[in-house]
Amino acid sequence: MKKWVGLTLAALLLAGCEKLDQNVQQMKKRFEEEAVVKVKTVKAYTVEQQEGLTQEISGVVSPLKELSLSFGRSGQISRIMVQKGSAVKQGQVLAALDTSLFQQEVTAAQGQVASASIRRAQALQGPEQHELETQRLQVEKARQNAAKAAEEHAQAKILYANGAISKDELDRQALADKQAALQLQEQQIRYDTLRQGADKLEVEAANAAVQQAHVQLSRAQQEAADALLKAPFSGIVASISQTESERTGPGQEVLRLVDTSGWLVTLQVDSSQIGSWQTGKKVIVKAADGSEAEGVTTFVAPVLDTSTGTYPVEVTVRDKAEHWRGGMAVTCVYEVKTEGSLLVPISSVGVAEESYYVMKIDDNSIKKAPVVVGNLYGTFYEVLEGLEPGDQIVSSGLSYVVDGEAVKVADE
Repeated sequence: MKKWVGLTLAALLLAGCEKLDQNVQQMKKRFEEEAVVKVKTVKAYTVEQQEGLTQEISGVVSPLKELSLSFGRSGQISRIMVQKGSAVKQGQVLAALDTSLFQQEVTAAQGQVASASIRRAQALQGPEQHELETQRLQVEKARQNAAKAAEEHAQAKILYANGAISKDELDRQALADKQAALQLQEQQIRYDTLRQGADKLEVEAANAAVQQAHVQLSRAQQEAADALLKAPFSGIVASISQTESERTGPGQEVLRLVDTSGWLVTLQVDSSQIGSWQTGKKVIVKAADGSEAEGVTTFVAPVLDTSTGTYPVEVTVRDKAEHWRGGMAVTCVYEVKTEGSLLVPISSVGVAEESYYVMKIDDNSIKKAPVVVGNLYGTFYEVLEGLEPGDQIVSSGLSYVVDGEAVKVADE
């Protein structure tokens, strides 16, 4: 009986040990599984040197030149020489006002110039010979009259002394003598002046008259020129706003001219990219139809446009782009870095206590590493210090990993 009880106890102990061993194995297996589960899976980015990194930004196309054309004065449109879509050359007459009145004004002004020029020529030439001879005769006549008056005055003095004439008669003879002498003096001065040649005051007056006549002629010619609407540059007539026989005025648009020999692409560049843009930099411009053209950066705004929060940039395209139209959207591809640089995604860089860091991956564990960053190129930071080509870093989700944690790389 005791032997049977001992065997039974031994069997129970053996069975218990076997079950305990199974429990231990199960617990060990569960622990290992839990340990595996705790290893986080992360996405990695391998640091490499980048050359010729490009960025793309969308813009809007507009003609190189676009101008609203109007006459310089009021009038009735007599003729429009072009149609919508016409190709015109610089200086070509596009439309005209009724010029009949303007031509009359020009003709009248030309006549005034001719008359003033003749008067000036006469003033410069001085008196003619017959004028000199006539004036000499006038002087001789005045001299004779003066001699006669002087003789009669002398006789009157004798007669008055003898009581033959009154005092009034003597005074009358004295006045006549004085007037004759003055008349001789005036005629002599005029004769001497004619002998000296052209009068300076007359010449100056004649010159002023000629200048004034030329001013009137220039004004009339300008008014006639304002009656013609000419193309300031070669281009395409985009629209015609008025018709023949319609009355128009200064500044009132008659037609619109555009220059499609080149295109201007307007971009709005944010502050993270504006540092890459420089005047004179080449840009590849792509249209939606697949066509491409080379452009040059011709303007980079020095200040921020507060209404958009961006910097306006202009790219001029001189290449032929026949299928392009004003207002169409294009994509500009530009190179942001030409020399080799280490660039990492923005999502792989963290900020702690005003310094930057990345999470390096080394032997299936991560390590927090400080870095010094440079410029921001689109969605990439330039790393100046702290990384080497070939380093692996966590590409995103930095808030879900900690320094020293075991990780498993999913992909790059």
